[in-house]
Amino acid sequence: MTGVHRRRGRLSKEGRRLLGGLALLAVFAPVTAYTLNAAIAHVQSCGTEVDLHVAAAPEMAAALEDFVAAGGGAPSRGSDVCARITVEAVTGNAVAGTEADVWIPETVLWRNFPDAEGADLAGQWDVLQESTASAAVGLALPAGESSDGVLLDEADVALRDPRGHAASLMWIIMFGVDEHTREGGDGAAVMSAPEVMAAGDPDLQAPAGAAQAGQFEYPMLSRADLGEAEREAAQNLLRSYKSESYGQVLAEHALGPAVSQSAPSSAEIIEAALRSWDEREGA
Repeated sequence: MTGVHRRRGRLSKEGRRLLGGLALLAVFAPVTAYTLNAAIAHVQSCGTEVDLHVAAAPEMAAALEDFVAAGGGAPSRGSDVCARITVEAVTGNAVAGTEADVWIPETVLWRNFPDAEGADLAGQWDVLQESTASAAVGLALPAGESSDGVLLDEADVALRDPRGHAASLMWIIMFGVDEHTREGGDGAAVMSAPEVMAAGDPDLQAPAGAAQAGQFEYPMLSRADLGEAEREAAQNLLRSYKSESYGQVLAEHALGPAVSQSAPSSAEIIEAALRSWDEREGA
């Protein structure tokens, strides 16, 4: 018998190629369908799209930019509001110079801070969450120096203007103003952990142990007159903080998890501390 003989049951080269193509199609078709369905679901979930402008303390702004870039703030289950989130670094209580919808300062003290122009920040900003992160505040001791034996209320410290430096404001409210406190003094600098990290000074260590006086709580505040859709977008951002990735981003920026805080100091207490500061610095 002449001609080409093939073993029974063995496919030709063309047949094997066809079978391989079908196998690949069987594998990738569900993936493609899943991706397409996910994209469709995302589009369908955005019943409303808004812009959300967030003003935050510099270290928190840097963390939020990373978090939002990785998908933070996406609509949570049951919400159809999608937001284009922009983040701006704002120091102290300078939020009045922005058009922010959400404000995340280092401490709620800034909300109660007596504004020189008479602006009622407490009346303008609602508290959505008392704390969204934390950071140690206290003495930035020389690297390698033990904090054992440090007595905060007796330590000579170097402060900055408390009207623009949250750590110094917190310090004078906690310990008062006396011979141990002086702007730019010779004592240990009062700083937060993110400040020490940003300074990049290997001769300083972040406040810890007995050198830690307190902590920032980074409250999330929203404008009292914020629209319904924008407020829902802010809530979506807040809800997304429950993800594991949020904690990882915080750690990368020398920030810790949210903390329970006692009632914030009133405007009257802050004013009294600032008066003592002015009197001391003017002496």
